[in-house]
Amino acid sequence: MIKSCYVAPVMWEASQRIRGFVAMAALTAAVLLAAGCGSSGDEVKVETGSLSKAAFIAKANAICKAVRTEFTNDYVKFVKSRKAKKYDSQSTEDFLGELIETVVQPHFESEIDQISALGVPSDYAPQVESYVEAVQEEVDEAQNEPTKLTESSAPFGKAIATAEKAGLDGCAESLA
Repeated sequence: MIKSCYVAPVMWEASQRIRGFVAMAALTAAVLLAAGCGSSGDEVKVETGSLSKAAFIAKANAICKAVRTEFTNDYVKFVKSRKAKKYDSQSTEDFLGELIETVVQPHFESEIDQISALGVPSDYAPQVESYVEAVQEEVDEAQNEPTKLTESSAPFGKAIATAEKAGLDGCAESLA
């Protein structure tokens, strides 16, 4: 865990709130890029396949958990590398913008790409698409307004709810 002495108090609080958000956002963005999708205006498509629903859920949850672990490691490195900087309100926005671009977005894109390529059962595809679309929407929102990451204790609330509804409990937990 990062100690508060590494960053200014406002950055410490912000960093705690966005950890879950950043992890999920990065994964979402990676998946969309690998799938050839663009901005939030594009519909996310998942590949259908022969996996059972239970097998798909197990694999998707494992992906989310692995991405969260990678995200956490990269997040800690990012914050530690900037610990000597003093942040005012403008540089806080710069900090968050850089964090989203270099840590959050790549991890969420990876998650989205990996989940989209698993081969979801066709009758379960709409629920999975809703989940990855919710993640992408929240990543896009964070990119457009980085300070939103600090305004809520659950900046990925919509994606969490969508994951829970789809039975992707490991993905929901990785966003919390």
